[in-house]
Amino acid sequence: MKYKLIFFYCFYALSLYAQTPAQILQDLVNKKQFVQAVAIADSLIKVKEPDYVTLSATGQAYEGLMRYKEAYLYYIRSLQMDSTNIDALNSVARTAMNLGNIPLAKSYFQKIVHADTTHFYANLQLARLSFQEGDYESAIQRYLYLNTLDTTRINPALYANIGDCYLKANNMSQAAINYFKAYNLNRENAGLASTLINVLIHLGGSNLNDALLLCDTALYYNPRSKMLMRDKGLCFYAGNKFEQADSIYTLLLSKGDSTLTTLKYGGAARYWSQHFMDAIVPLEAAYQIDSTDIETTLLLGAALGKTYDRKRAFELFNLAEKMMQPNATLVNLLTTSRGETLQRNGQLVEAEALFYSGWLNNKERLDYLARINNNYPNSEKAYKSDEMRSKALFIKYIYLKEHLSARHHIKNASTFRAFLQSTYEDAFFRSKKELLMTAPNGKKSYLTITDLLALIKQLPEKDKDDTDKLF
Repeated sequence: MKYKLIFFYCFYALSLYAQTPAQILQDLVNKKQFVQAVAIADSLIKVKEPDYVTLSATGQAYEGLMRYKEAYLYYIRSLQMDSTNIDALNSVARTAMNLGNIPLAKSYFQKIVHADTTHFYANLQLARLSFQEGDYESAIQRYLYLNTLDTTRINPALYANIGDCYLKANNMSQAAINYFKAYNLNRENAGLASTLINVLIHLGGSNLNDALLLCDTALYYNPRSKMLMRDKGLCFYAGNKFEQADSIYTLLLSKGDSTLTTLKYGGAARYWSQHFMDAIVPLEAAYQIDSTDIETTLLLGAALGKTYDRKRAFELFNLAEKMMQPNATLVNLLTTSRGETLQRNGQLVEAEALFYSGWLNNKERLDYLARINNNYPNSEKAYKSDEMRSKALFIKYIYLKEHLSARHHIKNASTFRAFLQSTYEDAFFRSKKELLMTAPNGKKSYLTITDLLALIKQLPEKDKDDTDKLF
């Protein structure tokens, strides 16, 4: 036995000695000893021009250390030695993906698929990259194709990925179908069950009953899952079964679950089931975690208002009201973009009504009036009908009056005189004392010729340089 051990030791030592430096380097990489591998690789490369095996192993070592830029450079050099090598193409594509260069990664994975259409890894990465780019349809088709490659079994992970694509595309029904296919093949997956449950809750209606049944099934396989218990509470809450929701969240609270979801909906369930005093503690805790949540703020204020602290209730109501106010910048962007799109679509009447409504809601937005005014020329000969003239008169009168009142600069102010002067003279010679005006929302009003003349007199006969303020 002693001699046998000596023999095997000598054989092992000789086998190590017989290894080439490149093989030793690859062996270190295989053992995940990346720091040592990089150190040896640097010394090898300084001595002589590296071969394919050395370059590839060095790239693997740097990739193992998550130094993707260095790994990519070594992989590229190895690929230049063998441009059709699938492993080299995969390595380059993989590191390009880790570097965030999606187009470059896709180009190399596509080369692999061009050489081998059934290459599972390359097709999978192309699907994932399409998902990252927001091309959900391409990702779905790629995942469906991947499911046909393995004829031995249906892959639940692929159906889950398809569900993710539909979820991102906001197609909740198809998302639910594919998540169910995935879950049906892997019922012990609590995370997948939770995702499906939340999609069913979002769909609402009869889907809430399916979501509850799914909760019970998932809890059978994962009886200690607080996440699934929270989902079950949310199912009851979404179905207005507040007493049942309260019992679930109360149980979770007793087990030390202090997540925002449990605190918020546990308190809300108590409030809506008329247990106002009991609702205050969890709602207060939820408010301390997220004081920007409108629903929590309102319900906490309402619970306090119904019990013992009306002063704080009013403070919370005021805060909730402030949070409900829309973002002025986003409102302006929406109004402007929608109005411009209507104009480009030839829907001028709808566009003018939208801009006018926007101005009525915020009279500082004189640019809305300007957008309407631009549709009406200042030439007295531009209007063939009394209706169009009444619309033009309204917008020009309001536009000028508002600018003058705010002492804002009016570009090309003198050009308004031609239309207004001709309108005044026509009314004067026809002995009219009032002129009909029509607002963009269709509302009729009258302008006296005295007011019209007063407006004309405020306009310059000749404009100064546009860079100067006229008023």
